[in-house]
Amino acid sequence: MIETASRVEYLNRVEAAERCRIPVSSFDKLRRDGLVPEPDARMGKHLLWRADTIDELLARGGTDT
Repeated sequence: MIETASRVEYLNRVEAAERCRIPVSSFDKLRRDGLVPEPDARMGKHLLWRADTIDELLARGGTDT
């Protein structure tokens, strides 16, 4: 049996904010305040979070404390 690699979904800050159902400005403030995880990757100046990182954040209640 051949096992296929799972595809990782990355979200930019707009998509991450949408997934959290908050405005981008609120997501940015929470990020500056250290209440959301650090980005999992960077592509140039763009910050990227794995979708599962955001899902885990939401499952814990919505902020890193």
